[in-house]
Amino acid sequence: MEYSYVNPEWKQRQQEPKKQKNGVRVGLAVLLSCVMMATVIGLFAGVLIANRYLADRSAVVETLPETTETPLVTIAPAVAPNTADEAEKAADGTSAETVSTGFSYDGQYTRAQVIELAAPSVVGIDTVVPITYWGQTYAQTGSGSGVILTSDGYIATCAHVVDGAETIVVTLNDDTSYNATLVGEDKRNDIAIIKVEAENLVAAEIGESDMVTVGEDVIAIGNPLGELRGTATSGIISALRRAVIVEGTEMELMQTDAAISPGNSGGGLFNASGKLIGIVNAKASSSNAEGLGFAIPVNNVLKEINDLLNFGYIKGRASLGVTTQNRTIRSDYGFWSYSSTTCVQVTAVSEGGAADAAGIRAGDLIIAVNGTRVTSNSVLSDLISAYNAGDTATITIQRNGQQSDLSVTFGEYVPAN
Repeated sequence: MEYSYVNPEWKQRQQEPKKQKNGVRVGLAVLLSCVMMATVIGLFAGVLIANRYLADRSAVVETLPETTETPLVTIAPAVAPNTADEAEKAADGTSAETVSTGFSYDGQYTRAQVIELAAPSVVGIDTVVPITYWGQTYAQTGSGSGVILTSDGYIATCAHVVDGAETIVVTLNDDTSYNATLVGEDKRNDIAIIKVEAENLVAAEIGESDMVTVGEDVIAIGNPLGELRGTATSGIISALRRAVIVEGTEMELMQTDAAISPGNSGGGLFNASGKLIGIVNAKASSSNAEGLGFAIPVNNVLKEINDLLNFGYIKGRASLGVTTQNRTIRSDYGFWSYSSTTCVQVTAVSEGGAADAAGIRAGDLIIAVNGTRVTSNSVLSDLISAYNAGDTATITIQRNGQQSDLSVTFGEYVPAN
């Protein structure tokens, strides 16, 4: 990343032309007479000009507005905005009952105090993901952010930050680095849990995102661009429960105008009490859009986070019970004419699983799930992940050139390890 100074705007000053000397010769008497007259006239004119100048200048000074330095925006007073009656009690010094909003109204926090409180719980994450291209394997590096959940090293981040990572390195606020392992991930909600072997870490305090209102002050802390770890940006909650499609997945997110950049994913969105209310995961990709960042509300994923912490996977998620591979079907219509269709082929069926019970067999081609075309393993996985155990869907298969629809009741997904 390259940086440059913001150069000042230089303005040229115009100089008045110098007066040319008069070369006319005059007599001494005439010269002395002119000098005396000029002196008298000059004194008289000088007094008039001075008085006029001072009068004009004092008039200008009197008309200048009084200038005061505008204070920075501060956090609102720590009084629960419930009723006017309660506000009057607070003004009188008597105790006013606070509203259960998930905020701590027992003290006023400045932005600096919120950052001081929350920043130690936010980490930088660097990953190495192996990718294969034309038969060659390459190491692709990436960066993101994370939030410490427990003092013994469990950290929340976004699934897309660590998905497929062979190496995960976590760097704390004090520059200490640890190798991390993936505990589990939930691609449906873009949440993952990783673990470092460390003790006495500063864990974030979880807030109540369900009680957040539009207009509240928030601070995002993360690792923008993968090299500016610990960066804090401020803003407000711009909207709640936004239905946003992020790379093909529909999510319900909080919207904020705090500056969000690549590398912020997995970082924390904190309220005015320094409590974690969201996991930053998306921003508007259009170059014409500004101040459109999004975060996963913590209340929306508390179950998933606890499941990942306790079991390493999400309880109750759907499982089809098959192993598949990508397949391209080519249909010839002559020497120069043909068409191809991409789908997945079943290579193995788990005995007693959902697919086995529905009659799916090894060698079958899976064409669609509830009418949605299946073009690859990843598409099939995304479609199945939208269901819970016990849900029913129609799977379209092709066997021996014939298509048929099978009703499948999904089982529960449990990872092999």
